[in-house]
Amino acid sequence: MREWIPLWIIETKGLVKFFGDVVALDGLDLRVPKGVSGFVGPNGAGKTTVIHILLGLLKADFGEAYVFNQDCWKNSYEIRSRVGVLLEDPSYPKSFTAERYLEFVAKIYEVDQSMFKVKELLRDVDLYWARNRKIGSFSAGMLQRLGLAKALIGEPELVILDEPTANLDPIGRMKLLEKIRELWRDKNVNFFISSHILPELEEICSWISIINEGVIVDQGPIAELAKKYTPCEYKLEVENDEDLLVKRLNDLEFVEAIFVEGGKIICRVRDANRFCREVPRIVTELNLSLRKFQPSYGVLMEVYKKHVKDEESY
Repeated sequence: MREWIPLWIIETKGLVKFFGDVVALDGLDLRVPKGVSGFVGPNGAGKTTVIHILLGLLKADFGEAYVFNQDCWKNSYEIRSRVGVLLEDPSYPKSFTAERYLEFVAKIYEVDQSMFKVKELLRDVDLYWARNRKIGSFSAGMLQRLGLAKALIGEPELVILDEPTANLDPIGRMKLLEKIRELWRDKNVNFFISSHILPELEEICSWISIINEGVIVDQGPIAELAKKYTPCEYKLEVENDEDLLVKRLNDLEFVEAIFVEGGKIICRVRDANRFCREVPRIVTELNLSLRKFQPSYGVLMEVYKKHVKDEESY
């Protein structure tokens, strides 16, 4: 009997997949905990192949793959009943309205009270106002949100998204990512997001797995990766008297440098623990309102620089 580590909702060991003479996966060891996790790498790195194996759509040549501690090939039906999926470039019946389409999908999943559930999902993804519009008239952002609603229709424990922000404008990307954040926070829906848009993943993910040439080059909590690959920097925002705070921070012996960019104060420090203790004290002493105080990551690009050979392939 294989020992189960409850921490991982997705786990692979030594995963290998060939396509003719091409080695798509070369001993891939992937671990994904609960929460919102990112899966990043260049085109051709093996991301889509991994997703297809996790869903039981493709069989690995060697190795093990598990979702919810179930074998992805032997128990693919059980896994898919607990997983929602939005693959890249999905197609929809253009003559259907959004509501009719989701009601059709709900019947396939045998969802109880399907009409109520569909209306609830349309509200969740901010499409209730367009429920009676034909899908053929939807914008790219609306189609992605419709795909997210479809992925959520069976009340999955895990949603796998393949390039969910592709072809979206900046506002559309921001709205979709905020919806993902809300669904995890309010409804405990886990997300595994495959993407190559690095800053966006850093905004919503707590865990990152990085793939290149069919292997995981690094993975872990994004804060831990930040410590490994980037200088120790923190980002601060205050409501007012920014200059006064900068002056006080400059007096701290463990602050190496301070930059101010667009109203944000970025501090590079030698001692993160002391800095995290001092900032709240100084802000309170100066009677300032602290809007943001967090590590300044930029970690994914740093990992790419270290591990990915052909950076122009992104």
